[in-house]
Amino acid sequence: MKKFTLLAAAAALCVTTLANAQVPIRYFDLPKFTQAPTLDGDRATVADEWAGALEFNCSPSQIQLDGQEFGWRDQANESSEVSTNQLNENGETEVAGEGRTDADVSSVILQAWDDDALYYLTEVSDNIRDTEGGGEARAWWERDSMSLYLDMNNEDHPGGDPTGEYVNLNVVNFMAVPFGSNELSVCYITTVQNQRVDVHDPDAIEGFEYGFRDAGDEFGDEGDADYVIEGRMEWDTFLRNGNLFEAPTTGSEMGFTWLLVDADGEDAYGGQIQCVAWAGGNQSEFANWVFVDTPAGPSGTAVEEDSWGRVKETFIQ
Repeated sequence: MKKFTLLAAAAALCVTTLANAQVPIRYFDLPKFTQAPTLDGDRATVADEWAGALEFNCSPSQIQLDGQEFGWRDQANESSEVSTNQLNENGETEVAGEGRTDADVSSVILQAWDDDALYYLTEVSDNIRDTEGGGEARAWWERDSMSLYLDMNNEDHPGGDPTGEYVNLNVVNFMAVPFGSNELSVCYITTVQNQRVDVHDPDAIEGFEYGFRDAGDEFGDEGDADYVIEGRMEWDTFLRNGNLFEAPTTGSEMGFTWLLVDADGEDAYGGQIQCVAWAGGNQSEFANWVFVDTPAGPSGTAVEEDSWGRVKETFIQ
């Protein structure tokens, strides 16, 4: 049963202009693993390995649903109050009509935690795999990958990318290549003395790892570039790099949003989807995990995003 609770005034969210729309503050219970998953990119390796995990759909069609439910910042450009379609029409590499649709790229994201780490598994349907080239070596935003933006201590700072007021920027990017197959397969963006720092040093990011699987056309009818990333991010790694005050426990809260990068053969930035919340730097607009002890894993019970999602009865401009 859907557990979203809205004030009557929330009906005003279904508008098409920024002037009238408001950003909902959303909370999602993050279940706890009874058994850590095997990082092989296959949720079926162990029966019910990801049962009970928090689940999101990250796709152009989901953005349309988000706009209908929460309102639009820019409907013409498919930007809802909680997500945005920033994919490109890559005419030289894509079939006409596929760009910016689910045939271009879409994904499902599962999430859970335990006392040692944060975990996710994403199954991506992609028409073109592009993990090479780009304008500069460190530019993960120019290669197929999944990025997790975190407000580690739930500080809700309004600064960030647009203003350069970096306070607690944390991004973990896993590229759509086998883990460790190149030195850029993992990138950790963190904050040091109010400056953004991109970290690739193996010692610094030890504890961030993932399993990768080339899935062919398993998740979609268009193309054969589907893939799976199954990641683990240890709390000790976040603590060691200085931006997490203490490892979360039951009842802790943490801001987050997801960014699915889809380059599609471009020489530089090729497009992306921002899912669940905007990742533009204003951390007060991030969604929020609430760490709970509801079991996930082989003894868990499957839980959809709608079953856990909650909206506070207040909204911010």
